[in-house]
Amino acid sequence: MGWILLAAELPGILWVLLTAAGLEDAAGHMPYSHSLASALALALGLWLVVGKLLRRRALGAAAALAVVLHLVLDLALHAHEAGLTPWSEVTLGLRLYDTPPLAIAAATAYGLLCWVVFRGGTALLAAILLVTIGQLTFAAPPGLHIAVAMLAVWYFSRARAAELEHPDRRLARAFA
Repeated sequence: MGWILLAAELPGILWVLLTAAGLEDAAGHMPYSHSLASALALALGLWLVVGKLLRRRALGAAAALAVVLHLVLDLALHAHEAGLTPWSEVTLGLRLYDTPPLAIAAATAYGLLCWVVFRGGTALLAAILLVTIGQLTFAAPPGLHIAVAMLAVWYFSRARAAELEHPDRRLARAFA
C-alpha cells in the first residue's frame, strides 16, 4: 500500500523537484509534472517497470492507476494548471478550490470511492474523511498534509492490503 500511495504522489513530488530546478513554479505553472501526457507517460513507465520488469503486475497496475487518478482529482480541484502536453497552450482544470464546499465534496467523494473499491474498514474511512477535510481547510503546510495523509492511509489499510496480497486470494493469483 505504501508504494501505491507513493505512486499517487509522484506528480506532486516531481512538481517540487521541477520547481526547485526552476522549470515549474508555485503559482500554478506545472507543464511537466501535471500535464495529461506526462501523467500518462509516468503511469505507463510505472506499469512497465513495476508490472513487467519487476513482475508485480497488480502493483504495477495499481501504481499506474494511482498516477492517473492523481491527475483526475487535480483537474477537478485546481485552476487551469495542467496542460494536454508540457508544450500545449491548452490548459485544463475545473477550479473547484475556488468554491471550497464543492472542493470538499469532490475530494471527500473521491476518498469514499477509494474506500469502497478497497473495501476498507471503519478506521480507514475515518482517516480518509479527517485527512480529506483537514487538507481542504488549508490550515496545514502542503507537504505536511500529504505526509499525514499517506501515513494515516497506510497505517489503517495495512491489514486489508495484506489480506488482498495473500497468495490464496483470487485477485492476487490473477496478477501473480
